Parts: sequence; C-alpha cells; structure tokens
Amino acid sequence: MFFGKTARTGRQKQEYSEDGARYVAGCVPVDKHGKRILLVSSSKNEGEWVLPKGGWENDESEEEAAARETWEEAGAVGKITAHLGEYDHKLNKRTGVPDSIFIFFELEVQRLEDKWPEMKKRERRWFSFEEARAIASKKVMRKAIEQCSLAYE
Repeated sequence: MFFGKTARTGRQKQEYSEDGARYVAGCVPVDKHGKRILLVSSSKNEGEWVLPKGGWENDESEEEAAARETWEEAGAVGKITAHLGEYDHKLNKRTGVPDSIFIFFELEVQRLEDKWPEMKKRERRWFSFEEARAIASKKVMRKAIEQCSLAYE
C-alpha cells in the first residue's frame, strides 16, 4: 500500500452512519517482540497521548483508512492483524446517537519511518501495554488497547 507524503485534510470524502455519526478508523500499533504499543501526542490537547486515528474516507476500506492514519500521524508502517472492535463515542443523551463511531485494528509495526506527514505536529513514543492502557486519553482507545494481542500475553 502506498501512502502520500502529505496528510489528507478536509471532510468532503468522510463516511457517516445513517444516523449521522462520523466513522473514525485507527490502529493499535504494536511491537510484539518488545511487547509495547506506539502512541502519538494529541494534536489538539497538549500532554495527551492517543492512538493514531482519523476519518474513514469513501475511497478506501476501513483497514486502509486505519493504516493510512497510522502512517500520517505516527510514521508507522506494518500489517493489520486483527479487528479490535467498533466503539461509540460521545453519545448524544437526547437522541442516543453517537457523535463518532471508532473502528480499531491491530497493526503489527514493521518499520518506523524517519519522515512522515505529521512529524512536526506530533511526537510518537513506545509504551508498555500497561502504560498505554493507563495513559490513553479516551475511553474508546483504552477499550481497543484492552482487545489487542498484548492483553493476552
């Protein structure tokens, strides 16, 4: 799979559910040998660590979107090895409709590139499974981390 040198921007190609929830695809990037997970610094909230993720666009599969976002945000390239689930995010209490639906996959990292699209916006850092689960800033991300293969070792 080829990824561009720049990150995709805009929401004109975004996928949405019938209820209007935005689909977000992402990865839990793992190093199985080192038993660690790669997180990136949040671009919106300083000091927060997140899984690489972003909008699923209509010209790609969920897996392609997740792998692309992991490349753009973390410079990580690898092989998707598992579907980790779908998670509603920010449920509207009045309608019961989520703002977003996060779809996560496990990506076995094969290499980290020295240059990647968001390298000037984000820091990337390896964490142990326990550290990643504790530090991930969103509940949906912690749930995905708890489903990855490192949780069962």
